[in-house]
Amino acid sequence: MEQFVPVAVSAFDWQDLLASDLTRDTALQLGEWAQRQGLAQETLPRGFSRVFGITPSAFRAQARAQLAWLRIAHTTAPLVQIADEAGFADQSHMTRAIVELTGSSPRCWRQVKCIQDQPGDAHVKRCT
Repeated sequence: MEQFVPVAVSAFDWQDLLASDLTRDTALQLGEWAQRQGLAQETLPRGFSRVFGITPSAFRAQARAQLAWLRIAHTTAPLVQIADEAGFADQSHMTRAIVELTGSSPRCWRQVKCIQDQPGDAHVKRCT
């Protein structure tokens, strides 16, 4: 143990930093991000996939879907507005992503929200 020398570890590896940035900004341009970090754009998918098991583009798609799903479940904002704010091309694009993520449509999740808002129904966690 005495022979080991501690190595300074940065707070984030670039993959973690990219994941954080994609979560905060789902419209982030990967080429520009890579250039700002001094990385070749071609290395992003391979290096990111090695850590997270999916490409940055797939991660971004999941982040958009999760953002939209949370807004659907916790606000009364119109679905078209949520789709736009989350970076989807249109409401049907968002609907497909929500169904892929959760197995249920935004409309179903809105109905669950109404059920959850009733006293004593806080245990409802899944759209059925």
